[in-house]
Amino acid sequence: MKDSNQRLLLTVVLCMAVALVWSLVFQPKQQQRPPAQQTSPQPAQPVAPATPSPSAPAAGGAAAPASGVPRGTPAPRPPARTAALDSEKLHVVITSDGAALRSVQLKGEKFQRRKRGSSEVTQVDLVDTQPGVSLPLSTVLRDGAGADLVPADAPYELVRHDERSAVFRAVMGGVTVLKTFTVDPRLYRVDLSVELRSDAAVSGQLVALSTGHGEAPSGGFFTGHTNNPARPICTVGDKHSAWDGPGPAAFAGIDEQYFISAVVPPPGSTAICHLEAKPDGALQATLAVPVSVPAGGTVSDPFVVYAGPKDTDELGAVAPVLKDSVDLGFWSVIANVLLAVMKFFYRVVPPHNWGVAIILLTVTVKLLTFPLQHKSMKSMQEMQKLQPQIEELKKKYAGDQQRQNLEQMKLFKEHGVNPMGSCLPMLIQMPVWLALYTTLQVSVELYNSVFIRGWLDDLTAKDPYYILPVAMGVTMVLTQILTPTPMSNPQQKYMGYAMSVFFSLLMLNLPSGLTLYIFVNNVLSIVQQMWLRRNMRPPPASSQTLAVTPRPA
Repeated sequence: MKDSNQRLLLTVVLCMAVALVWSLVFQPKQQQRPPAQQTSPQPAQPVAPATPSPSAPAAGGAAAPASGVPRGTPAPRPPARTAALDSEKLHVVITSDGAALRSVQLKGEKFQRRKRGSSEVTQVDLVDTQPGVSLPLSTVLRDGAGADLVPADAPYELVRHDERSAVFRAVMGGVTVLKTFTVDPRLYRVDLSVELRSDAAVSGQLVALSTGHGEAPSGGFFTGHTNNPARPICTVGDKHSAWDGPGPAAFAGIDEQYFISAVVPPPGSTAICHLEAKPDGALQATLAVPVSVPAGGTVSDPFVVYAGPKDTDELGAVAPVLKDSVDLGFWSVIANVLLAVMKFFYRVVPPHNWGVAIILLTVTVKLLTFPLQHKSMKSMQEMQKLQPQIEELKKKYAGDQQRQNLEQMKLFKEHGVNPMGSCLPMLIQMPVWLALYTTLQVSVELYNSVFIRGWLDDLTAKDPYYILPVAMGVTMVLTQILTPTPMSNPQQKYMGYAMSVFFSLLMLNLPSGLTLYIFVNNVLSIVQQMWLRRNMRPPPASSQTLAVTPRPA
């Protein structure tokens, strides 16, 4: 009994260890905030109130003051105008307030968001406007002392506009800024050219802003989480910068889990990045490039902007360095393999459904791990058969625990049994589960992927009716029933049932794609276990024949 209790304790410890690993990996983490000294000391400039200085003419030239208005009174801010640009993949709206992005909508049914319980459908928009926060692709021209010569919310004049491009101009303090936006007809790409002209020599920085809004994740142990809705991101060399990049920066932008808007600096520039995440959720990534404009001269800086899904092919088509934004974390090697296999099945197997691809992935992993899992199940069957002999050894060496263990190990060795073999199936599957979870959280290919319309409309979200988690729990209980118990103590079975219920509760709010994988894997394990039990069952006594040699007369 003492040995049985020790094994029961070992089983409990292993189960709790698995639960702890699951909790540590999936537990929501609070979004980090930059240290106070890294936060910009200047408050965010509101869009509307900003007015040109008395010495700066209004956009398009200075207007003569009206009769009765004191000389030097600031010219009124011109009304905002917008320009809409269209391509195969993007619908972009640019406002003259700061000559910045007002809206970037992704086209296509895949990037539609439906409100539950409503027929309302909206396209994914990568611009989240917030009061007091500059719009994406606002630019700031700063002098060598850090003072803003042309602020982010400067009023611009719409100079010209067609379906694919728009040009805006601002004149302030002897400096003319010309911003030209051009959308690529086939890619998630926007080209931004910033041309600077100055009456006097200017040496400083041109800063391009990427802004967004993030929310801290909520929920506890039984609540599945996604990555933060948005976070500022900057890549310096081959590393992601935490808050300030030492330079030169490869790109900076806002990462929105399945989507990203990022700015790539001009070729050869020594750009530096700075990231901010404020307590109210406002996010900002700045990309600053040095500029030197001679008196009466002109300087042009071309930026490449990506605004779209985090698809490695699409990212690489715009700028190869952007592929670094797809981060699958610790399990990236396994996750990349799983994604490649699912992509293959999605492409070649009708009806080109990601749910079917996950099922075929499960079958593939099961076939690859079949020898190890089969050996584990066979080992448990053999241990169950050896149970009477184990009990005899306990009685024979009741007063000598060391001799008991030695004789048991000798018995296991004689019959080729591994007492720890029952842990192999879990140990094999855990890395696959974790890697698949990461894939569902990051890979845009699976975003809004429908398995069965009206039920599982998005495999990256939870099952809205909890049918799959309950079915998965039932299969886990059946697996426990069919799995042979190498111990005579029935408490191990009860512990297995309790862990099955606990695991089902854990899966209620996790992605349905992961639950589908585990459910199918359990079904295959049940089939495998039933086949093994039938093949290892001894033949019935009636079928056995005994050869009798007749006694000589």
